[in-house]
This record gives sequence, structure tokens and C-alpha cells, in this order.
Amino acid sequence: MDMKEKRYNLLFLSIIPIWGGATKNLLELLKRLDKNIFNPILILPDNRGLLYSEALKHDIEVRLVRMPFLQISYNPFKLFIFMIKILQINIIFFSLIKKLNIKMIICNSIQDSLFIGLPSRVLNKKLIIYIKNIFDRKWKKIFISKVCDLFADKIIAVSNKVKSDIVKYIKNVDKITVIHEGIDINSFKKNLIKRDIYQKYLNSEEKCFRIINIGNIAELKGQKLLLETLSRKEFKDINFKVFFIGEANFKRDHSYKKTIEEFIKNNHLADKVFFPGFKKNVNDYIKYSDLLVHCPVLEEGFGLVILEAFCLEKVVVATNVGGIPEIIEDGVNGFLCRIDKEDLANKILYVYNNQNKFGYIKDNAIKTVKEKFTLENQIKNTEKIYYDLLGLEYKECCN
Repeated sequence: MDMKEKRYNLLFLSIIPIWGGATKNLLELLKRLDKNIFNPILILPDNRGLLYSEALKHDIEVRLVRMPFLQISYNPFKLFIFMIKILQINIIFFSLIKKLNIKMIICNSIQDSLFIGLPSRVLNKKLIIYIKNIFDRKWKKIFISKVCDLFADKIIAVSNKVKSDIVKYIKNVDKITVIHEGIDINSFKKNLIKRDIYQKYLNSEEKCFRIINIGNIAELKGQKLLLETLSRKEFKDINFKVFFIGEANFKRDHSYKKTIEEFIKNNHLADKVFFPGFKKNVNDYIKYSDLLVHCPVLEEGFGLVILEAFCLEKVVVATNVGGIPEIIEDGVNGFLCRIDKEDLANKILYVYNNQNKFGYIKDNAIKTVKEKFTLENQIKNTEKIYYDLLGLEYKECCN
């Protein structure tokens, strides 16, 4: 078969509705795949998310299949109803795979595979499952591993930590490969505004230390840890402002945000803490900040926002969890700390007191992206897997 005469239809599933690192990186992959060989078709649960409109903007075919978001429940009736829905959706995908002549299926999360694993096996289609999270319970790791053993032809972990988290439970460890997420420096820096985006939050000509935190407002992201740190006496005489870029998306997250707001009120931080909300493009906010603090309090698979800060040569302080130490080398291209208020405070204060001495940190940060985390390398390594599973000879091209 002449590869030039045929494009291979690839079905991508993403049930995740939130615009964040996982969905942004998926969009970049869809945009940059070699369209002479691959024809990506994106399946989403609805058209409300930003991924839907962004995919259409870049001429990516999108189809909607309603998929319920998995939530843990110990109610046997709810579990039964959920299993029935999964079966129904599997039947829908069985027809869709045949109708669209799909050659391979890529699931952006383990949840996605529940809706399409069975038809992929029955129809003998290759299935790739991305693992982008580190799971907090042993039973979850075992369950995920069993799903991967049963359905996946390849498992792509976004960090070595993610791989090590489940490898002990999977029978065929050769299925797992690590491909770090990457970023395009030039694309990320494109169209930066020249106007200080924070001026509307500050008094005229006010000089302050600007701390930025980017991510969904959620307990695991550690926004409360950062506020508890900044409320310590060591920061009493420092004129700082902290900006939380992101929104609370789920019911439990709204409750968490209320807890944060109450903490701000009780600790008299209202004039120091701001919530600009969700922003599609965060590059302008990073550009005009002095420090990015990324402080998840639970294991995190990777941390794309760190690479975004590196692109703009910003200093980053992050908690030493999950895949983050695979990006940051403490004291070399950024700073790591424990999930501890005192340790986080010490690192922030060190950055504040030495603001003009971090040229080497910033140089190493952008060097890290160029040498280890380019989007070009991610796409190349991903395409090699696609070629291999489809039985094709890999030919590198210029995207």
C-alpha cells in the first residue's frame, strides 16, 4: 500500500471538559500530526468546552458522543446505571468505528477507554491509552492496570513517575512508554502584549512582588497551602500580590474556593489576593509576574505550566511531587520544596530577596525546554508509536 495514497483515520477521545495542560497538549498534538498520513477525528462529550471550538478553528473534525463523567460512588444502583450507560456507549462506538473506517483509537485518559475498549477489541483496532495522573489509592491503580491489560496495545505515561506508579500492577510492562509533554517556545511567546496586564489590579505606579498561580481551583492544586504560607509573619512587611489564574469547575471545588475566600477574609489578605478567573492564554500573565508558584499537595503527573513559565524565563517554585522533579532541578533551573508551609515560605523568601541574581536560573530554565521538552520531539516520538502500531515504516517529515 502506497502511504501517499491513503490517510489513516485516528479516533481521539477526550471526556475531560476542562481547559488545562492535558487538553491543551492534546490540541497541539492534533494540530501538528502529519496530515498526509493521519486524519485525526476528535470525540467530545459536548460542545461547551474550549477544546471543541479550538479544534474546529484548526479544521479538526469533531464529533459529539455523550459520555458521562466517572465519579466514585458506593451506591450499587448508581453503579449499575453507570455500567448500563457504558455498555450503551460502547455499542455506539462499535458502529462509529466501522462507519468512519477507524484504524486506531487514542484515549486521552483512562476514563475514555471504558467507553471504547470493548469495540476496539472486537473490531481488532489498535488502542492507545494515555495515563496523565497519579492515583491516590491502590485499588484505583489495580483497576487502571487491569483495564490497560485488557484493552491497551500501548500505554503512554507523561512522566517516569506516572509509569512507576502503575508498572508494578501491569502484566505486560513493555506496553508502557514515557513521552513527556512538550511546548513550542516560539508559539507560546507569540503575540505577547506590551501592556502590563496587572495594572488594573494595582494602584498607579505601585511596586510589588507579583506571585502567580495557574490551575483549576481545586484542593489538590494547593492554593490554600500557598495562602497559608503567605499569611505567615515573615511576609507581614512584604508588599506582595498573588494572582490565582483559574476557576473552580466542580461542586467540591466550589466548596474549596469558599474555604479559601473565608481564609482570605479572616487573615486580612483581601487587598493582596486576586482571582482573575479562567484565561485561555496565560502567557501575558506569566510575562508580567515575578514568580510562579506551582504547589500541588498531591502527586501530579507532570506540570505543563512549569514549561510555560520556563519559556518566558521566569523563576518557578514548585512542590517536590509526582513528575515535577523530572522538570525542575532544585537550585539549577527552579526551586523545589516539600509540601510544607515553612519550606515553601523559605523558597519564596529566597527568591524575593535575590530577585536580581537569577540570570543563571532563567537561562537554565529555557535551556531545559530546548533540550528536553520540545513539542517537536513529543510529536515525533508519538508518531513513531502510531507508525509502529499500524505496521508502517516511520518517515520523519517537516510539520
